[in-house]
Amino acid sequence: MKKHLHEVERRLEAIRPNPKTLFWDPKDYVGGGMSTLNYLSIKIPNVRAEFKKGYSFSKLTEKEQWKIWDYIWHNSNTFEVMLQSSYWVSSRSILEIQNYRKTLVGWLCRVDNWAHSDELSSLYSKLLEHDTKTWMPIFKSWNSSNNPWFKRQSMVGLLYYARARKKYPKASLILKFVDKHIDDDHYYVQKGVGWTLRECWNVYPMVTYDYLKKNAAKIPPAGWTAATEKLSTKDKLLLTQLRKK
Repeated sequence: MKKHLHEVERRLEAIRPNPKTLFWDPKDYVGGGMSTLNYLSIKIPNVRAEFKKGYSFSKLTEKEQWKIWDYIWHNSNTFEVMLQSSYWVSSRSILEIQNYRKTLVGWLCRVDNWAHSDELSSLYSKLLEHDTKTWMPIFKSWNSSNNPWFKRQSMVGLLYYARARKKYPKASLILKFVDKHIDDDHYYVQKGVGWTLRECWNVYPMVTYDYLKKNAAKIPPAGWTAATEKLSTKDKLLLTQLRKK
């Protein structure tokens, strides 16, 4: 397993840009000062392009590749290397991913930044839609967790981007999950609250707007912009006034 991890690491190290040419620090932007990972500062399109070239183990059996990419996710300390694992899973069929759901659920334990969190949200939301009976209890357990990244996942993963879903959880359930963490003080949980309210509004505008009016003063600062992003200027003004009161 180590040799496969080292292969991915070497490939990405080879395209690492000169630090002197960088105009931003991904560890601050993606990691938010909380991540313990190393960041190679490679642009995401370049990380994806490297994945598409394939690796020496790309033609191994399905079972063997799941073991390799699971090992890489759990044992790499580099942000971009871990991304390669998520890209590989995203390339697999929903039925195959469902068969390896226990493996994928375990990946959430390593999340310490919003980008990896969002990569998993993309996958978990598809799986929830595909098999709600199996996945909803998992989401409920995340929602009751003390881990901020589990809390965030329990909300953002319900819809991720609603436009990509064909069926949705009930508005009452989405808002119940949000309501439990609307006062959370973790920055990325607050961002998750805002994201989820925005996507809920895309599906259930009237119910969500009523919730926004009722809880205008509670919506966390980090989530306010996303939560009100789709509203008209008039509706935003009303919420701002309620928030001040």
